[in-house]
Amino acid sequence: MSAADDILNAARRVVGDKPVYLLAGASDLVNEKLRELPSKLNSLQDEYRDVPMKAAGNLVGQVFRANLKLGELYDDLTRRGEDVVAKMRGEPVFDEGDEPFVREPYLPEPVHEVVQPPAVPTTTTVVKKTPAKKAPAKKAPAKTASAKKAPAKTAAAKKAAAAKKAAAKKATKQQPKKR
Repeated sequence: MSAADDILNAARRVVGDKPVYLLAGASDLVNEKLRELPSKLNSLQDEYRDVPMKAAGNLVGQVFRANLKLGELYDDLTRRGEDVVAKMRGEPVFDEGDEPFVREPYLPEPVHEVVQPPAVPTTTTVVKKTPAKKAPAKKAPAKTASAKKAPAKTAAAKKAAAAKKAAAKKATKQQPKKR
């Protein structure tokens, strides 16, 4: 035996089968955790399912409150401006508690107006069909001797021909077949 084989044998005696057991234990632990993963994901999904809706609701509420605060600030600043202008004109200025009338608080405008479509009366109109006037027939240009004249079929003649064909088909279907 060589020196490398002696070292490997000595290492096997010291370590034994521990690396194999280590790998088997690690793979078993990973397998167990991966099997638990779907149930954990489902529970987390159920727990945090409402988070986007709650966040949107909170955001809308915050925007509405900020809009109200801005409206109140706007009302306060316009009252101050009115007082300044009144002082400059020499008119009497009233304190808020002494005002002769009560001002309406600021209420935000609706985001969009609801427009109802105009009521459409439901009437039925009857349209009578008038027969179309036929245009006067134009003379066809003279045909040369080599051109053959084709018989002109009227609508009634075409219907009669179609009826004859249908009757002939019906009659052939009813006859027994010869063997």
